Amino acid sequence: MAELIRRPWTDADDRSLIDLWPRVGSIVLIALALQRSSSSVQTRASRLGLPRRLEGNDRHRRKWTPEDNRDLDASFEKRVKDDGSIPICEIADDIGRSIDAVAAKLADMLGGEEELFSKILVDKATYLPPIKSHEKKIIDTRKVEKQRPCLKCRRNFWSKGAHNRLCMSCKAADTGSDFDY
Repeated sequence: MAELIRRPWTDADDRSLIDLWPRVGSIVLIALALQRSSSSVQTRASRLGLPRRLEGNDRHRRKWTPEDNRDLDASFEKRVKDDGSIPICEIADDIGRSIDAVAAKLADMLGGEEELFSKILVDKATYLPPIKSHEKKIIDTRKVEKQRPCLKCRRNFWSKGAHNRLCMSCKAADTGSDFDY
């Protein structure tokens, strides 16, 4: 992966982030796809008003115990490839942690996120998992959270429904507040 250099977010980058956000279960995987740091992705998602990630607390938000660290080390030794590439999804499954939690721990071990990102090996199917046929159902699309163009500035943003048609920036300029009314 190319160096993670700070660069401005373009409309195309925003559209890609908005598209990947509900379909990819990990900030790290989205960051890899967009060639950005995970903190950059998190910050931009927040500024675009994307919904919070729905990760189970049992996989991400618990402290690492010495046993968890041993499990991570064992899985890392077992799974790392001869060329040094790291199948992070398999390691996360082995130890029962989220990809993001494993990535944070491995970044500490390897000397930073940039070093880790250069070694991560991920199957493309993990980036864009297909929608299963039983998950397809008819819903009222007016009530669906999705990408919509702002009626004022025409930039795409994450809308909570058909009633929400102004992006946060335009809404703040109109009302002088960042709150959704």
